[in-house]
Amino acid sequence: MFAILRKVIIIVILSAVITGTPPSALAASEDWELLNEIYNLTEENYVNQVDSDVLEEAAIRGLINSLGDPYSQYISPDEVSEFCSSVDEEYVGIGVVLQQIGDQLIIRDVIPNSPAARKGVRAGSIVVSVDGITIKGLALDKIGKLFNGEAGEYIRLTVTLPGIGTRENYSIKQEKIRPPVVNSFLMDGEVGYLYLKSFPYWAPDEIATALAELQAQDARGLILDLRGNLGGYLEAATEIASLFLLKDKPVVKIVDRNNKVEIVRSKGPGQDLPMIVLVDGQTASAAEILAGALQANNAALVLGTRTYGKGALQTVYPLSNGGVLKLTTAYYITPDNQSIEGEGLKPDVRVTAKEKPVEKALEILKEQFCDTFANESLVCQEI
Repeated sequence: MFAILRKVIIIVILSAVITGTPPSALAASEDWELLNEIYNLTEENYVNQVDSDVLEEAAIRGLINSLGDPYSQYISPDEVSEFCSSVDEEYVGIGVVLQQIGDQLIIRDVIPNSPAARKGVRAGSIVVSVDGITIKGLALDKIGKLFNGEAGEYIRLTVTLPGIGTRENYSIKQEKIRPPVVNSFLMDGEVGYLYLKSFPYWAPDEIATALAELQAQDARGLILDLRGNLGGYLEAATEIASLFLLKDKPVVKIVDRNNKVEIVRSKGPGQDLPMIVLVDGQTASAAEILAGALQANNAALVLGTRTYGKGALQTVYPLSNGGVLKLTTAYYITPDNQSIEGEGLKPDVRVTAKEKPVEKALEILKEQFCDTFANESLVCQEI
C-alpha cells in the first residue's frame, strides 16, 4: 500500500481521536436532498428498528466504493489501530515468527536483537504454553491473542526442542518490534546482493548499512532485488533512491488533479557501481518508484517482468468520529514520464522466474566488469 508519512498518520489520527467531535447526521446536510429523503423515510417507516449509525456508515462506504478506486477507503474508528499497524509493519511482541504444523506450534524464526533473541529462544522450538495456557488444540486466532499485549508487559513462554524433550521456560518483556526488511551478502566474491522486502520508515537505514558493508567488502557491482515488494512509504523510497542517485537527480513526479507536477529529487550522495534491479509482477508502488527512478536516470538496468502498476498516491484525512479517510489524491510517474498506474514498468531485459533472474543479472554484471577491464587495456579472462 502506498502510504503517507508515518508521523503524519499518527498525528492526524490522534488529533481526530482527541477532539472527539460527534459525526454529523445524514439529515443535517442540505446538499443531499434525495439521500436525506430516503434516510428519513427508512428511519421512520422500515418494518424493523434501524440503527442510524449503521445506515450512515453504509452510505459512506457506498459513496467511496462508487469512485471505483480500490485504494480509496473509509476506515472506521474500530479499524484505525489495525490500519496503522498495517502501514507501519511495526508491532508489539517478543520477536518470533510462528508456524502451525499439525497440532504443534513451531517457532520458525527468531528476529535478531528481539526480546526473544536476547533471552536465548531458539528457532525450531515447539511452543507448549503461553502464560500457563496450553497451546495444543487451540485455534490460530486464539493463539494470536495470547501473544498480543502492550509494550512493557511480560509473556511467560514454555517451549521444548525437538529430539530433546526438556522444557525451557522464559519470561519475556514485550516491546515494539521492527522486522528486518533487508537481506544482503556478497555473491561470487564481487557482486553485492540486496533484497528489500518492503518500505517501512526504517528501510533506508537498513539499506544504507547493508550497502556500506558490501562496499567495505569491495563489491564491484550490485543487485537490488525488489521482486515481491508491494511498497510502503514514499519517503522511504526517495531516501533509498538518494543512496544510489547523485544529488538533485529526479526520483519521481507527482501529478495532482489539476495536472500540477511536483518533482521529488535525490538528496544524494549516490554511488557509481554498476547495478541491476530485479522486478516482477508483484513489484508495486514505492518499489516501482525506486526501480523507475534508477532506470530513468540510467543508474541501473531493470531486469525481470513487467511490474504491478500501482501509481496512485493516497492521502489520509482525519475524521471527526475518530476514523480516517484514505483517498487517492494524485498519481506518480517516473522521471522520464512513464505512467505506472495500471501499466507497470517495462523492464530493460525481460527474464521470467523460470529463466533464473539472479543468475542472469550476475552474468550481465560480469560482462560489464570485463568491458571495464578491456577499456583499461587490461587482460579480461573468463570469470
